Amino acid sequence: MASSAQALLIKVKKIPMILKRKTIRFISKIRASIMRCFRNIVRDNSYEFPKRLLIYTIFESEKHLQEYKVLFLEGLLPFADRVEIVVNGTLPENDLKRLAKYGNVQQRENKGYDAGAFQFGILSLSYQELQQFDQLLLVNDTNIGPLSDLAEVFKRMDSKKLDFWGMSFGEVQPDFTGMNPYGFIPEHLQSYFLVIEHSLLKDKLFYHYWQNLPDTSSRNAAIGRHETVFTRYFSNRGYVYDAVVKEGTDSPIYIHPLRAIRDGMPLVKYSALANFDDHQFLWQELERQSEIPELLKYIEEETDFPVHILEDIIQKYKTSSKTKNQILIIDGVENIIPQCTRYRVLNKAEQLKQQGYDVKVVNHSSFIIPDAKHADIVIIYRATKSEKLLKLISIMKKLGRKVYYDIDDLVFDTKYTDQLEYTQSLSKKEKASYDAAVQQYGDMLGRCDAVITSTEHLKTELEKKKSEVIIHRNVLSKKLIHLSNKAISKKITDETIKIAYFSGSITHNENFEMIKPALIKILEKFKNVELHLAGHLDIPADIEKFGNQIVVHPYVDWEELPDLIGQMDINLAPLKQTLFNEAKSEIKWLEAAAVKVVTVASNIGSFKEMIKDGETGVLALPEQWYNKLEELVVNEQYRNQMAEQAYQFVLANCTTSTVRADI
Repeated sequence: MASSAQALLIKVKKIPMILKRKTIRFISKIRASIMRCFRNIVRDNSYEFPKRLLIYTIFESEKHLQEYKVLFLEGLLPFADRVEIVVNGTLPENDLKRLAKYGNVQQRENKGYDAGAFQFGILSLSYQELQQFDQLLLVNDTNIGPLSDLAEVFKRMDSKKLDFWGMSFGEVQPDFTGMNPYGFIPEHLQSYFLVIEHSLLKDKLFYHYWQNLPDTSSRNAAIGRHETVFTRYFSNRGYVYDAVVKEGTDSPIYIHPLRAIRDGMPLVKYSALANFDDHQFLWQELERQSEIPELLKYIEEETDFPVHILEDIIQKYKTSSKTKNQILIIDGVENIIPQCTRYRVLNKAEQLKQQGYDVKVVNHSSFIIPDAKHADIVIIYRATKSEKLLKLISIMKKLGRKVYYDIDDLVFDTKYTDQLEYTQSLSKKEKASYDAAVQQYGDMLGRCDAVITSTEHLKTELEKKKSEVIIHRNVLSKKLIHLSNKAISKKITDETIKIAYFSGSITHNENFEMIKPALIKILEKFKNVELHLAGHLDIPADIEKFGNQIVVHPYVDWEELPDLIGQMDINLAPLKQTLFNEAKSEIKWLEAAAVKVVTVASNIGSFKEMIKDGETGVLALPEQWYNKLEELVVNEQYRNQMAEQAYQFVLANCTTSTVRADI
């Protein structure tokens, strides 16, 4: 009852605030209506023979000024008594001279997008100078045309007796910029072509707006602080506006450019040509039909505009939209298990880059569909099912591109994970959550074209689910090799024999239990032996009793690990004989070999595949651990010889520089 009463009290307290907001909105609407009536009475714009000022902004990403920008500027000249050209960034001298024939050219730092350029152009004139004009045209260089008579457009809009107008509306939507002062994106005139009538131009508030324009140095800032603000800011003060094309839903000027032209639009937006076929909409997560083929036909047959201008632009888009020998890797682990992200994502990326691929890595949580636009191949590493990934797989299949699923453990079916001592200790709720993730891994790999994995045994098990399975073994990165070589040079040798067990994850205690009797015998027999334990491991009481012979290390970052392993003499890699452990990779042996430390490993799985017993390491059956360890403890030359051979083998066969990723 108390909590219900408290909640009711909070709601009651909120009522005055809600009423206040509604009252403010109501008063604002009344005020705007009154101001609109007043402005309709006093509006004295000159529509017959208006004197016009054109501020034309240019940003050029190509080496030279593109022809369509000059053609549109030439089309505007009959409607401008004065032309101010503001160049964001730089242009070649010849292009500047060419522009100077049309008006006054000013160059500025490429900052603030079009909003910054318009601000610069307006404030380069005094308020008094602006009053000499009946109309101010604010136009940027993203327009292709004119495709129809601009005089008719001006005549039609002049007849509406407006204070300002534009070519098209932007649609109402949530504030994706996070910067709009209204808290959402209101209806607004898009800023690529605006006409300001004298009735607004003469208001000092207009000049002050530009004097006080907030920073627009990012795209979202330019949209959120200016383009989607300007219209509402002045309409709230009674100024009347409209657009040539009234339809504002479904981004008509970008998605439906031909429809917009038939509705009176005299131009095509440059970026509309990026949607040159239906497939381009897939990367925008849209199902639409491209109007561009019909648009080209219309322009060729119904206008005098040179259609090759548009065809050349489309060709640029087609070239840039082609895949670029790129591989996208989506990391589903996202460094929650650092070793997994390093070996299966970052090291793979390094390996592929050295083979000449352009590799892009993104986290699953931050992945967006356009990330894959230029990818020939996508590799999804250990990610659970999501709508975006399902959509990505669908798009890639439509385009005939491959999607691989990378998994490096038997965590794609609960028949494997149920064998783990760790999962058996989970609560019912924890187990259900764990199993759900495992099932999603299995679902995802089933949807992909092929699977990449790390060991032969994993390949065998995965082939029961997928016909194409590729082995891509874990390899060492250039940085780890560098750190390992530094660690070798720091090694200090003394009478103490250091045996180490590095527990990589919380599932490894059962493996330690298997070799514990052998370790106890070694510690009892050889007082100069230290057992070093590091990472996620519960230390048993019968090990703790050895006191000073037991050295415990906290879990260390991978960049510090070579120094720690490098101080050891013997590295332990025990695995119980289970189906799950058969699939484990040989990372423990790799990392020890890189710092010239010999490894004793269970004679199963990838250890059996990779280690040459007695040459690059020692393989032990469960009953052999004591004898194998004893031999290494007493024979320093034997230890060092195998450590050196393992080091040479790994450098030659197990690094990102020496192994090709055959995808």
